[in-house]
Amino acid sequence: MSDPAEERIPAGKDRGPDREVPGPRTGASERSRPPVRALLDRIREDAPVTRRDYLRILVTISGGLLAGTIAISAGVFRRRGAAQAPPLRVAASLPVGSSVRFAYPTAEDPAIAIRLDDGTLVGYSSVCTHLSCAVLWNRTQGRIDCPCHNGEFDPRDGVPIAGPPPRPLPRVLLEERADGIYAVGTSV
Repeated sequence: MSDPAEERIPAGKDRGPDREVPGPRTGASERSRPPVRALLDRIREDAPVTRRDYLRILVTISGGLLAGTIAISAGVFRRRGAAQAPPLRVAASLPVGSSVRFAYPTAEDPAIAIRLDDGTLVGYSSVCTHLSCAVLWNRTQGRIDCPCHNGEFDPRDGVPIAGPPPRPLPRVLLEERADGIYAVGTSV
């Protein structure tokens, strides 16, 4: 025998969207439960975004991206540090194979000056181009190392030679004068 509280679909009716939603087997009246079609219609009416609204949002976002691209191309947004800072004295002298840390062009921009074994003086930003870790001069290996992810840079030109760094280190232009070594500018 079957349970009398269980809902049955009358003979001759298919299981289409007009059938009523089954309820709990508590003997509740079938008339108190809304049909499936009515529920679907109500959900469709409550749609938070219509096609027209979606297209408005899409056009607004596209217009904003276009305006931003034009503004960047026109140079409205300048990169930080684009203006050259005044010369900064880095050190009185720098022996061969040694390095000195300093901040240039602002106090928030760490940099490093290195005197290579052949006497060449080079300067770079000491922020790794991978994930902004501090780079260190490795005198014994003759390279600039990033200890965070084993990145290595060539000290002659700042180009990455190993590890994940994607770009060369930004260069700090150094000038050797009679009274010391000065940072005089930056270049990418």
